Amino acid sequence: MFLNFLKVTLRTLYREKVYAIINIAGLSIAIACCTILGLWLKGELTYDQHNKKYKQIFRVECEYVEEDGKTNATAMTTRLLGPILTEEYDEVKGFVRFAVIEQKLLLRHEDKAFYWDHTAIASNSVFEIFDHDFIYGDPETAKTKPFYAVSETFAKKYWGNENPVGKIITREGYPAIITHVFADLPENSHLRYDVLCSEEIPFFTEKQDAAERDISLWWTGYYTYLLMPKDYNVHDFKDIADSFYKRHMVASGKAVHGGTLGWDVWLQPLADIHYNSNSGLKHDLPTGNKNYLYGFAAVAIFILLVACINYMNLATARAAKRAKEVGLRKILGSDRLRLMLQFIGESLFFVFIAMFIGLVIVEVVLKLTPLSQLLGKNLSLDFSQQPLLIAWVIIFSFLFGLMSGIYPAIYLSSLVPVSTLMSDSRSGKGSVRMRELLVLVQFAISICVIVCTLIMSLQMQYLYSKSLGFKKENRVIVPLRTGNVIDRYPVMKKEMLKNSSILVVSTCTKVIGDVLDGVMIPIENNNGTSPLTDVNYMDVGNDFINVMGIEMAEGRDYSKRLITDVGNAIIVNEALVKEMGWDQPLSRRVAGNRVIGVVKDFNFGSLHRLVSPLIINKLPNKIGNYTQDRDKMIQYLVVNITGEEMPQTLSFIEDTMAEFDPIHPFEFKFLDDYLNELYFSEQRLMKLVGIFAAVCIFISCLGLFGLAAFTTEQRTKEIGVRKVMGASTMQLIAMLVRNMFYLVMVGAVVASLAAYYAMDEWLSDFAYRININSELWVFLVSALIVVFVALVTIAAQSFKTAQSDPVKALRYE
Repeated sequence: MFLNFLKVTLRTLYREKVYAIINIAGLSIAIACCTILGLWLKGELTYDQHNKKYKQIFRVECEYVEEDGKTNATAMTTRLLGPILTEEYDEVKGFVRFAVIEQKLLLRHEDKAFYWDHTAIASNSVFEIFDHDFIYGDPETAKTKPFYAVSETFAKKYWGNENPVGKIITREGYPAIITHVFADLPENSHLRYDVLCSEEIPFFTEKQDAAERDISLWWTGYYTYLLMPKDYNVHDFKDIADSFYKRHMVASGKAVHGGTLGWDVWLQPLADIHYNSNSGLKHDLPTGNKNYLYGFAAVAIFILLVACINYMNLATARAAKRAKEVGLRKILGSDRLRLMLQFIGESLFFVFIAMFIGLVIVEVVLKLTPLSQLLGKNLSLDFSQQPLLIAWVIIFSFLFGLMSGIYPAIYLSSLVPVSTLMSDSRSGKGSVRMRELLVLVQFAISICVIVCTLIMSLQMQYLYSKSLGFKKENRVIVPLRTGNVIDRYPVMKKEMLKNSSILVVSTCTKVIGDVLDGVMIPIENNNGTSPLTDVNYMDVGNDFINVMGIEMAEGRDYSKRLITDVGNAIIVNEALVKEMGWDQPLSRRVAGNRVIGVVKDFNFGSLHRLVSPLIINKLPNKIGNYTQDRDKMIQYLVVNITGEEMPQTLSFIEDTMAEFDPIHPFEFKFLDDYLNELYFSEQRLMKLVGIFAAVCIFISCLGLFGLAAFTTEQRTKEIGVRKVMGASTMQLIAMLVRNMFYLVMVGAVVASLAAYYAMDEWLSDFAYRININSELWVFLVSALIVVFVALVTIAAQSFKTAQSDPVKALRYE
């Protein structure tokens, strides 16, 4: 029976080559797209699950309640929380704490020097709780002795394929010996690092008494992870948190703040951190956006549906050609089940051919195009490393084939033998109505993805054109590394201003667009009291407000002549004035400093959020006698240039930096490029949706082309009669496409409603957004695009038939 099915399928494929090519092309493109999106989704949905104990590992998150009742939730905890919990509570089986180094580190080996973004310090228990695949070095020694472990990428950067254990790497002149090399952490790890060294600070039991220890519990700075028993219920941790608060936090809170403050901790499962973190959590590591998961899953389903619809439409449209075959088979004794299996078998045959072609397309696309970069993952079809992947692809293709072939199989096997043998047999009205419904769904999907692409584009254009409250063009950002370089800034500034292309120079500790530090400080209100208030702050040098083009709302900027401005005066933004309800802000004090000026609100962060309260503190010209961690200090030079002779100006800045800082390689970035990175994920999503929108439309056009061919073939005699009666070619084409036009109109309404809801949800993530109600033209344009593409596709196929000799058409059988 199988050989008979295969013979019939091959005969059909050979006889109807255009039909076969259209089906295989559409199915293979759909399988390729779904495979690529499936690889991406697999990586996103398995974050941190490469750790064997991931179900037992939890990150500790905490919340401080301020005096005015406001809460301050953070992903960081005190350094001592893990050791105390492990010592005092049997449920806690172990802990590991990380201190993530936020700034780039310049690490040298002999004449090789590179900056590294991802570095961290951890307790020795890290290798007992988190899995690392060691390439060089004894894993056991890392659990008991100080370690300096680096990733495989790091090691190859300096030493190639040589074993680097025992080699020396230096940071700002301080040497460290490489002890271990581990394989690069998987991309779907929420905490990534290329350098991991053991902490050098002592445990709390060594130098602190109980009172000192408890006081330090109020200060955060570490990410703490606990190892709990199997199948641990996170809700049970509430009892531990309450007990810990009463035992250690109540009394120490009074000592630190002079009053009882609220405090709470809870556990976040390791696998949930990337996508299920609290959106209001401060100091959280980069997390994912669930909307992208839903969006890409929807795109995969859309492409799948469009390809299935193509197959079903073409299969049912061919009913007239297959009718006599079905009738003869039934007369010769074939039952309906056997016929259904025949047609489902044809569908599976097409799909499995398309599967092999689709996998080839995936390989080509991932290797020769930047699609992996757009998806933000290094995707690959490595069946040797992922043996289950081929099984999933086969299962997916099998289900795809069933879904595509089930309706044509039911419909074709239901044809009545007597009517099928009549010469004028045609598809029934039911199949026509079903095809129209399926085509309508295709149009709706195509219009929906075009609308989404256009709305995203409009929103991004709005963000780029919106006034941020400062000037971002022609501002060059240059890092100043180490205290020695920072102390030379005043002389460096004078040297730079000798160049006529450089207008203003200043410094800051955080670049606008970075996540600013927050601080709890006493701020005087209108009643004269000074409650602790959570605000953002940034430290800036002279002329910062000028170099950034920020406007003063009232008061003045910091003065170069008044030394008392340092440590005695403060500048705030309008958002803080509004938050405090100040009627006369220049008479108020912030942490004892007098407010001398109020700047107009400017967006110092992403436009996803409204402007929040900010204080701008003045930096001293020199760090002076401050010696602690001078080698770790970093500030940023902000240089306002004219924009003329750009290469020469940048070369001058580089030469000047080399004179004052010969140790560090020159780095720079334009501020507008820096700010554009805040919306990288949205830009990437927009491009991806645009690509898959084009794929949807292309697959739809393939189906429409084939469907138009069969439709015009079925109406050949009607076209001949109309031509004899005087109908022109354009009238005949209009007749053939009229019905499709109505389907597009209905599809446009359905798609517009779905797209409106989806885009309104997406835009809700932006504090500053376009008004979707004023952009309704997008829905009309999207519908017109689909109408144009569909009509051109159908008209191109219909033109040949409409131009044919009517005598031949009337003889058509």
